[in-house]
Amino acid sequence: VYTTLSFSSTNLFFFLEPFEISVWLSIIGLILAVACLTTFVSKVSPFGNYGRKIHAMQVCPCSECKSRRETKAERKCRFVDTKAYSCLVERVQEHDDLLELSYYNSAWLVGTGFVQQGTDTLPTSPSGRFLLFIWWLFIMIMTSMYTANLTAHLTLDRSTTTIRALEDLLGQSEYTWGLVQDRSLEAMMSNHENRKYNEIADKAVKLQDLAEGIARVKEGGFVFLDESSVLTYNFKNDCKTVLVKTGKFNNQWAFGAQVNSPYTAVINRMFLQYRERGWFTSKFDEWYSSGEDQVPCAVLVGSNNKFDLPVLLGLFSYFRSGHIHLVCDCFLGNAVCGPSR
Repeated sequence: VYTTLSFSSTNLFFFLEPFEISVWLSIIGLILAVACLTTFVSKVSPFGNYGRKIHAMQVCPCSECKSRRETKAERKCRFVDTKAYSCLVERVQEHDDLLELSYYNSAWLVGTGFVQQGTDTLPTSPSGRFLLFIWWLFIMIMTSMYTANLTAHLTLDRSTTTIRALEDLLGQSEYTWGLVQDRSLEAMMSNHENRKYNEIADKAVKLQDLAEGIARVKEGGFVFLDESSVLTYNFKNDCKTVLVKTGKFNNQWAFGAQVNSPYTAVINRMFLQYRERGWFTSKFDEWYSSGEDQVPCAVLVGSNNKFDLPVLLGLFSYFRSGHIHLVCDCFLGNAVCGPSR
């Protein structure tokens, strides 16, 4: 089967093509989860700014801290809400360390890291720093894979064809097809036991000769059905067409001999020897490359395959193991240091 290549239209969201939608959703979910973990570690760990201040306010004997503890117990609120302000402007302008790694700020810290940016607020606890380190390593690998695959998508030729098998001709309106009438291929398809091949032969445009089929293919929107060797030779310098090998209706050539002929075994043996030596293949290549100089088509380097979750499973598994480690480290720090820290 020979037909012209069709070129895909420009995708407005080409920058999303390197990853499958499942990967993009997983990345968004990871950003939210890491932001939540960053806030959690900052509040639980006794080595973070939040943890140090909270632990100190819980055990400090001064009158102000005692008053704030009593207010917190009475109102059942957070420590950050126990401080009194005489002016709203003062409350707005005051910088509170307890809010440095809130969920909002943590989400901003993690999200900007994915686009290789950063913020002034960073975790001070070992658990928080370890979490940020594995996140930075994760996004470094992800951005490298994204950049490489995006480059391949932008440089790869978008030529393609929607016809992969003879059955694909039915139920589509993009191409018409045809074959040369009164040839063996038409007879085999018309008399085949598969009704789909009968239908393809009935609906095919009946061409008068090979030249008509070649001309219609070059005009576009037409599929020419014929022997692959003939089509390969006639379209060898045309880079705008593509050969689709269906593996169907292969012609078998043979020599006729009398029954019980003494030459049958000799002919079979010689054919087998020539085939094993590659003599037929070399003769076909010699015939294929004969005549006018062949113009090689451009070789495309790259792949338009998208990364999906199974491909990135190892990377996500590494990230999960890092989370387990930091949670254990955080609780171990609390167990060792205690609230007096």
